[in-house]
Amino acid sequence: MNNSFNPVRGFARFLLATLAAFASSMVVNAALAPFNPFQGDTGQAFFRLFLGSSMIVGNLLLFLIQDSRLHGSRLFGLTLLAYVGSAQLLGHVEMVAFNFMFGFSAGEIVFLVVSQALTALLFVPLVITVAGKWKAPAVLPEDRTGPFLPATRGSFLIRLAVLAALWYFCYMFAGFLIADPVTHDYYAAKHPDLASINSWLPILQFFRGIAWTLLLILGVRIMNRPLRESGLLVGLAYGVFHSAGLLLPSPFMPAEMRLSHLPEIIVSLALQGTLVVSVMAWRKREATV
Repeated sequence: MNNSFNPVRGFARFLLATLAAFASSMVVNAALAPFNPFQGDTGQAFFRLFLGSSMIVGNLLLFLIQDSRLHGSRLFGLTLLAYVGSAQLLGHVEMVAFNFMFGFSAGEIVFLVVSQALTALLFVPLVITVAGKWKAPAVLPEDRTGPFLPATRGSFLIRLAVLAALWYFCYMFAGFLIADPVTHDYYAAKHPDLASINSWLPILQFFRGIAWTLLLILGVRIMNRPLRESGLLVGLAYGVFHSAGLLLPSPFMPAEMRLSHLPEIIVSLALQGTLVVSVMAWRKREATV
């Protein structure tokens, strides 16, 4: 493996990946401005936070794909699926599920879904261009991940179900330690019967756990890094993609609420990413004579 690094090229890619994230969102929001139902304040602080968010998200996506063995349209399709799933789709599911607390209108939800999807359709190919991954390289990168999924479909499905259940633990554990001490009173005031959510939350999170597990497996395959570190890295990347919007001011949630959920999401997905690789790669120790 070639470990040489050109700092000028690396810095240029850093700037271009930042610009890809920033420009794709700006272009889509400008094009859809006549249909935008949100009229929030976009002052200097907002744009500074937005630029900082773009710097992180753009370069994390670049990091995710830069050593991939994939290229071209296949890399585009799978990366788009991984990004939209982790950054948008599962967030939309939770937004709809908890909308009784926030009161988004149908038009606002549709606008968020469409605008974010269009942003991803611009953002992902721009980052692939920055990474130079549209064409096959002269020498294909080595497979640094190796096989890690179970050999049989039955074993895979059992482990998928176990990991979906473990996601609920990751979700609640991170929430209990990080978000709940800050957000509990706020949500209790919005929904006095807060405990009633526990009757359906495990079911929702089980199916979200299936989706997160499949997305993490896909991310590990795309990233192509050593298996011991890839689950954690993909989990951290997905956590940032999923929570990046919480950096930005919102009329629907006070700053302390947003900023407490941000590390909660990252921690829960870092835990799940580590568990996904560990459980899927586990093999019985062969008996020795």
